[in-house]
Amino acid sequence: MDRFLIRNNKKPNDGTRNSEPAPKKKKYDESSVKVRRYLSEYLGLGFSATKSDPVNAQCVLCGQVLANSSMKPAHMNRHLSTVHPSHVGKPIEFFKRKQEAFTSNCLEIAKVASVSSKALRASYAVSYLVAKQKKPHTITECLI
Repeated sequence: MDRFLIRNNKKPNDGTRNSEPAPKKKKYDESSVKVRRYLSEYLGLGFSATKSDPVNAQCVLCGQVLANSSMKPAHMNRHLSTVHPSHVGKPIEFFKRKQEAFTSNCLEIAKVASVSSKALRASYAVSYLVAKQKKPHTITECLI
């Protein structure tokens, strides 16, 4: 029980400094971290690989990306059984179709959400002209 007590048995400072160096903390070593690899068997659990580096597992049903440390079949199975209980026990062909649909949807969203380069250039040109006038941004109506 004595180890839990806080004691103030410090001696008064007599002006001398402690010559012992402070202990150094260990730095994060990237080589010591275990990076798990994606296996094609994970598609049977409803997870596909992301295109990031390191590769992570992404659910083909909801799009949730699991951390690299969670790329274990037990974690993936738990996600499938808790979040998508109606899809437990489905064949691998079902998840392949879902993966194809998921990737095609992502590509379509990227096409729709992207801004055309010509519109972006025009926006920058107008902003540049407004800045050259050294007036408030309301001058844009007069410039155009």
